[in-house]
Amino acid sequence: MQVEVCATSLLSVKNAAAAGADRVELCAAYSLGGLTPSYGLTHAAVALGSIDVHCLIRPRAGHFCFDSDELEEMLADIRMVREAGAQGVVLGALTTDLQLDLGALKAMVAEAGDMALSFHRAFDWVVHPQTALQQLWDLGFRRILSSGGAETALEGLEVLKNWQAAAPEGFEFQPGGGVNLQNCTSFQAAGFSCIHLSGYRSSPPIRFTGIYPKNDPFARQSVGHSDMAIIKAVVDRIKGITSSLR
Repeated sequence: MQVEVCATSLLSVKNAAAAGADRVELCAAYSLGGLTPSYGLTHAAVALGSIDVHCLIRPRAGHFCFDSDELEEMLADIRMVREAGAQGVVLGALTTDLQLDLGALKAMVAEAGDMALSFHRAFDWVVHPQTALQQLWDLGFRRILSSGGAETALEGLEVLKNWQAAAPEGFEFQPGGGVNLQNCTSFQAAGFSCIHLSGYRSSPPIRFTGIYPKNDPFARQSVGHSDMAIIKAVVDRIKGITSSLR
C-alpha cells in the first residue's frame, strides 16, 4: 500500500520523504482544505528530489464550481507546476448541478500534458458517481481522493469499497479524511492500494521579544507541519514493520 501525505510546507515534504511516504500532495492553506501551492514552495519541493510531488490546483476555498477567470488562473497554475517539474496534479471542477465540468476538466488535462492526474474530493459531491467514474477514466485520470461522501474515510468505507469495485481496472480510489495510525490498516484490509493523510501537528508557539497585537486574527492562526513520527508510524504499520509502532 502506498502512502500520500498532504504537505503544506517544505518541512512537511522533507518529513514525508524521511518517513518513507511515496508522494506528497503539495498545497497551501491546510485549514481551508488545501489551495494551490506557491511558486516558491513548488520549486523548492521538486528541487529536493526526494519524493514525488503532486500539486493541488484549487484557487480558493469553498465550492468547486469555477468561473472563466478562475479556470484561467488554474490553467496558469498547472503550467507553473508542470514547468517546475512536478510529477502530477490534483484537479476537480463541477457544474452547479453537481456533475463533472467536462469543459474545464478537458482544458486542465490538456495543460497538464503527461503529468499524472488525480481527482480530488469534489468527487464526493457528484450526483452520478458511476457516470463520473467513466468520464474521469476517459479523460486520463487514474486516481480519486475521496472519503466516500462521509465526514471521514472510515465512515465512508463501505461506499468507497463499492466505488472501487465499480471503477475501471487500474483506477485507484485513495481514501482520505481522518486517516491515521489507528485506522490505516482498515483500508489496507479492504483492498485499497493507497491512502492519504496529513500527519499534521501544530508547531509549538514561538516566544516574541516584542509587543504584538494579540487580538489580531493572524496571531490566532495555527502554524504546523506534517510530523515525521506520525507519518512513519503509519508507513511502518501498513508495511508490517514493528520497530516504530506506538
